[in-house]
Amino acid sequence: MRKDIFNWYNFLEANPLFKQVKVDELLFAAYDCPLEGSPINYWVQKNYFCYIIKGGARWRTPKADFTFRVGDAAFLTRGAHRVFKIDDGEFCALIIFMPDEFIASALRNELDTLEKLPKTDESEAVIPLRLDQTLIDYFGSLLNYLSQSSPPSKSLLKLKFKELVLNIIGNNRNPLVTQYFRMAVSNKKKDLRSIMEEHFFFNLKMEEFADMTGRSLASFRRDFKKQFGMPPGKWLKNKRLEHAQFLLKTTELNINEIAMDSGFENTSHFIKAFKEIYNLTPLKYKKTLPMG
Repeated sequence: MRKDIFNWYNFLEANPLFKQVKVDELLFAAYDCPLEGSPINYWVQKNYFCYIIKGGARWRTPKADFTFRVGDAAFLTRGAHRVFKIDDGEFCALIIFMPDEFIASALRNELDTLEKLPKTDESEAVIPLRLDQTLIDYFGSLLNYLSQSSPPSKSLLKLKFKELVLNIIGNNRNPLVTQYFRMAVSNKKKDLRSIMEEHFFFNLKMEEFADMTGRSLASFRRDFKKQFGMPPGKWLKNKRLEHAQFLLKTTELNINEIAMDSGFENTSHFIKAFKEIYNLTPLKYKKTLPMG
């Protein structure tokens, strides 16, 4: 990935400072570290559940900001994410990494139950969880495992991971998560449009976008042009400028922040691209907008 986007899964897995238990492709850990710098861009190759134990943080997507504090939980899909520190930056959370393949295997005998759950066409990279007492107790039980002197058996750990998946579909309160589970079970790739809409504001290389969609670069370019009617580079530029215009109209972010939040390589590149389309620099455009 780019220098400003680090692989958080690899960092966490290789760091002995964090209590963690790993079995095959599954990993859960207690991440206890203040968020230094803000925002932080990171990459994960596996989905994960996050349960806040102490402090909190704010995640940003193109659609919304999501703030999570003690006792909150979320499901975050694999890919790139942007997080901001809140308050003094304190952040401690239980992190449970879970790839699509495990989700599919855990639900292999639950297809009837999954099919009866509410369906939605919505998609989001950060999904707040609506918790019931069963899920709250579940996260507490995982924390107990991390405090043990020796890890539990692999078979028990896999059952604990499966228990989380079954609890999610059992409480019938998290349709966006169950929709993602449904996609994992059917072995479908995440929709190309959904991936691009969720990640355009990261300054990624074209090869990285292709990898995120599970395609070679050539297949990505071909499929993209077929679906969007234009090359990915042109779509990304247009989408980022559209998002930047929206931020200029609706926020008090400065030009540097808008450039970063829209996915441009740097502020100079943003100003040049914006002027080419709108015939004004972003700052002059901002001054033409009605006050209030």
